[in-house]
Amino acid sequence: MSPANKMHRERPKKKSNRSWHLYWVESDGFEDCFVVARNSRSACSVEIHMNGFYPDEVVATRICKIPDGIGRYYLRNNPDRKWPGYVYGKYLFEKLGAKFRVIDKTAEMLIEDFVYEVDDFYPCGITRVRRIGMAAVAALRSDPLLSGMEYEDEDIWDGGTQHIITMLGMCLAMCQLIEFYISNSFILGLSRRQKEKYETINDLKMGWRRKTLGNMIKSIEEAWVIEPLLRDNIDLFLKNRNLLVHGITTEPRYDIRTRWGQEELVAFLSFFDVHGRILKKAFRSSYYASVMFGIENLSEGKKIPKGAFTRKYRDEAGLFVIFFEPKYDCM
Repeated sequence: MSPANKMHRERPKKKSNRSWHLYWVESDGFEDCFVVARNSRSACSVEIHMNGFYPDEVVATRICKIPDGIGRYYLRNNPDRKWPGYVYGKYLFEKLGAKFRVIDKTAEMLIEDFVYEVDDFYPCGITRVRRIGMAAVAALRSDPLLSGMEYEDEDIWDGGTQHIITMLGMCLAMCQLIEFYISNSFILGLSRRQKEKYETINDLKMGWRRKTLGNMIKSIEEAWVIEPLLRDNIDLFLKNRNLLVHGITTEPRYDIRTRWGQEELVAFLSFFDVHGRILKKAFRSSYYASVMFGIENLSEGKKIPKGAFTRKYRDEAGLFVIFFEPKYDCM
């Protein structure tokens, strides 16, 4: 035997992956289910052959590895179940460290930062609802639509309650800043009705400060058409802002005293931060536009100091026309 052939024969063979893994297999939204398989292709194959889907209609997401001892015990006590195949019963999830709770009469299961609604522990009896914790944060930040957003390293949750309290404080501060921009954006209150209601610009600003955020939005819509995507963001922001301000940490789903509740809070606050930044940018533009409009048109001929507005200031004020279009019949 030549040395080359000897070396070839003695080279150790690459071990194949013989471990079982738990996969969440998505198809049409109705047949989504848990499958145990060696790999994602095998997991998809189970659903394709059982329900007649095409390969491009099925996606498998790996949830976790199944320890050998747990896998052997499950199969030994369920001789009629074969893998690769579906998961039946609660046992396997319990052994994999899943947590369970009931919120508003709906049973939920948490496993590896994914929350599922549970009707029954059989195929198609479980529906994936949402990501929470750092899985939710990672998914949010990888969204191509949010690629322009900048984040600081300290924005990442470190697992501590103190960090969540800081996030809560920052989101509340953002709410206050947005309301400050709106109440001081007198240009948004130039409808006939607002002009009749308030005699001076200062009266309008003081009056708006006494309004709820929702009422300020209604007053804006008397004279302005709000860009549709921004309008949708406003509706979502208003809903979540009310939840945030009126005691989110005491809600069962977001109970800050539990680890599950904390991970739900991290997902909520990260999502809220994104919507808050969008609204902050829009209403900051209206605030800057109001200041510039006031100085240029209501300064009674006074000369505007050179350099009073930086380029960044003017650019942000210029965004106003993107977000708001006047209703000429109301001006």
